[in-house]
Order: sequence, then C-alpha cells, then structure tokens
Amino acid sequence: MQTRVLVPEQMDDPELDRDEHELALRGLQRINRWTRNAALVWKHVSKLARDTGNRPLRVLDIATGAADIPIALMKLSASRGVKLEIDACDFSDQALAFAAENCAGAKVALRLFQHDILRHEIPDQYDVVMCSQFLHHLSNEDVGAVLQKMKVAATKRVVVVDLERSRANWLQVWFATRVLSRSKVVHFDGPQSIRAAFTVPEFNDLAQQVGFTDYAIRRKWPCRFVLVGETDGTA
Repeated sequence: MQTRVLVPEQMDDPELDRDEHELALRGLQRINRWTRNAALVWKHVSKLARDTGNRPLRVLDIATGAADIPIALMKLSASRGVKLEIDACDFSDQALAFAAENCAGAKVALRLFQHDILRHEIPDQYDVVMCSQFLHHLSNEDVGAVLQKMKVAATKRVVVVDLERSRANWLQVWFATRVLSRSKVVHFDGPQSIRAAFTVPEFNDLAQQVGFTDYAIRRKWPCRFVLVGETDGTA
C-alpha cells in the first residue's frame, strides 16, 4: 500500500437507502466505542476545559455522523464536572437526523447543523475544532483546505483522529468490520478507508504545509493516529 487509493465510499452516496445508512451509522458507533475514539479526544479537551474558568469550553465536531463521539464527550464532562459546549455539523441530512435521535435518546444537548466544509468556511470560532475519521475521504488538496479552515476557526486547538494506511491495518479493519457490524456498507467502506488513509509521515507533511508549528502526531492502536495542533485562531 504505497499510495492512497481514493474510491467513493458507499456511506458518501446521497442516494444510499435510509435504512442502510442508519445500519451503517450504528455499526460505526459500535466500532468507535470499541476503539475508544472519544477517549482519545477527551484527554485533549479536558485539560483545556479545566483551564477556562467558569465558562464552558466550546468545541466543534466536523462531519459528526451519528454524533456518538460528541455525545460521549458530553457524558464524560458531566460525570467529571468539566464544562463543555459542543456543536456538531455534517453535510448529510440523514446523518443529522440520526444524530438528533441519538442526542434525544442519550438526553444530551448538542447544537447540530448542516454544513458543507468543502465549500464554506466554519461560521464561528471555537476553542477546539475536531474531526474523527473524516479526512481520509478527501483528496490531499481538500484535506489541506479543511485543515486550514479548522486551524483558523480554532482559538486553542485542532484535534484530528484518523486511520493510518498499512497492510496490517487493512487486515485488522477487514476483520473488525465483520465482527462488529452487519452492514454491508461498513464491510466495504472500512477496508476501503484504510486504502484511502494517510501514513503518519504523509499527514505530517500536510500539517506542515498548512502552517502548524506547535503540533504532535502520534500513532494509536488500533489502526489510528491523532494530530493535536495548537492554534491562535488566525490564518
């Protein structure tokens, strides 16, 4: 797997059947719980939240999908006495409708809104702007543009969780998607996501091109890396 292979994923198809879409979102939620994606983000927002004093830390989740990670973060904040205020956006109306159902079921208050991050700037500033397993869907050029938008909108920190491309990771994801989900969409999209993903050196180059200077990228098991970049909310 020397280079990225970008093939349209089934979850990105606007004509995807609603029931199939929801089954896939449920499968991704299960995988996110197993891989503890929310915990990866939590450690990078909780300390900031404790340093903001009486006001809540404002967080934006880009391409939120089922909003399971923001919901998990809100539950963690409530159990630990940390103040968070989370907005979450997605391009897909179906995903946002499912996210709203999840929020209602979890009794968690998030502000959900439709947003095309590829076409539009982020319409507000936040302390932290994050995304999870989204950027591998995009071309290198689009990833750079989205990272730049996130960097400008974040006054303190950008957090990115994504997959890392390797043959071993492809095998792990192929197996995990079949154990943790009945969705044929997830069975296709999971391994394809690894083929489309970046290696850590490739993503490091992108971070430097965007202008991150104070940042770190670390590999995390299983199959992922986390970028944490400090920002000042300026271009």
